[in-house]
Amino acid sequence: MKLERRISVIASLILGATLAIGGWILYSDGRAALSDSEKKEIEATSLVLTTAMSQAENLTVSHSELIAQNPDVVALLKAGDRPALLEKMKPVLASLKLEAGVDVLHFQTADIKSFLRVWAPEDFGQDLSKIRPMVLAANRSGKPQKGLEIGLKGLSLRAVSAAIDGNRVIGTVEVGVSLKMLMEASKSSSGADFAIFLDPQYIPTDKGGFGDGGGKLRLDASTNSALFDGLQQAGLIKLSRGPELAITKRDAATIGVMTRPLLDYSGKVIGAMIVARDFSAEEGAFRATLVTVIVVALSGLMIAFGVIMATLRAFVFRPLEELADDLQGGRIGAPTTALAAYLKIRDGAGRTLRSGGDS
Repeated sequence: MKLERRISVIASLILGATLAIGGWILYSDGRAALSDSEKKEIEATSLVLTTAMSQAENLTVSHSELIAQNPDVVALLKAGDRPALLEKMKPVLASLKLEAGVDVLHFQTADIKSFLRVWAPEDFGQDLSKIRPMVLAANRSGKPQKGLEIGLKGLSLRAVSAAIDGNRVIGTVEVGVSLKMLMEASKSSSGADFAIFLDPQYIPTDKGGFGDGGGKLRLDASTNSALFDGLQQAGLIKLSRGPELAITKRDAATIGVMTRPLLDYSGKVIGAMIVARDFSAEEGAFRATLVTVIVVALSGLMIAFGVIMATLRAFVFRPLEELADDLQGGRIGAPTTALAAYLKIRDGAGRTLRSGGDS
């Protein structure tokens, strides 16, 4: 192989390796920046729901306190007049449901039994002391309790306030907001999908107990049940100690899945809150940028290689060839050691090529 070809191969390998390393560094930095951007975006999206939940929590407290302090409600609870209390509270629940998404208006007796579910008045009498710690705490302390808790109707954002006659607690009033409504409102403003999964061991049964521990999380509410069922089958829905982000492909779309621990009012992890956001546009833009980088790198490789080889031919190879011809033609004196070595390499390569052609 001629010296020129050897140098050409070496130059192309060096240039290719340099561009490959630079491209890999650029890709790694770009991927890290994209992942960080996706995480920040989905965290900001999850704040839409948590903010809505915080506002709803304040609303439930104010309404449960207002109802619990109503003299007519206190009198009817004290008298145990369920029909009259239902008649008074039905329009209240209808108004709160329309204005604020309230779907739970529940009254309990002083011995912590269900007295009246306004949305289901025929369903009452259950002992709640073992399955409703929020009601138990409000009854014993006389102070309002608020937060997430799982009831027989499912998970709601609830507030429980004590109805007090003199210095005696005669019952409690519970107001709850539908998480389904909050998630639908959050989806409308953010474009993302939301879901709540519950740990079965914290889901109360109508027999006064709880579900079995160790089972798979149960979907309680979502804005897209088909999507979250698929994500659970893919193993992406699980309990976590902190926010976790995963990127997955589903139906040709790139989906970012953020999992957050779901805490009840006492701080116990009872499930997971899931946010799913479509990152197909961001991933597509990144791939387009990557293609552009590859095209530019290849173009730069060809241009740089051409410039280097043209420079070498003009300032190195051509003068050497001319000098070698002059030496062989006797137009200048004896060659130096370096030039002699070069001539030997060139002549040897030439003889090898000729012998190969003759055979």
